[in-house]
Amino acid sequence: MKTNEIIYSNRVKLRYVSILLVIVGGIISYLYYGTEPHETIGGFLCGFGLASFLIFLSLKKPQNQS
Repeated sequence: MKTNEIIYSNRVKLRYVSILLVIVGGIISYLYYGTEPHETIGGFLCGFGLASFLIFLSLKKPQNQS
């Protein structure tokens, strides 16, 4: 299996992981508001989770080129 076929077959799980990253990042940012390293890590997790969610949301079925 190619990588894009593996990602497409697991797209629902990857969407849930992305949503989980957004939620965890939001909780970390909220709980550690004002402390710099934790707030930055929480923001990174939120941003990465949101970006990956949008990517996995727009995936199309890979076409065979054989």
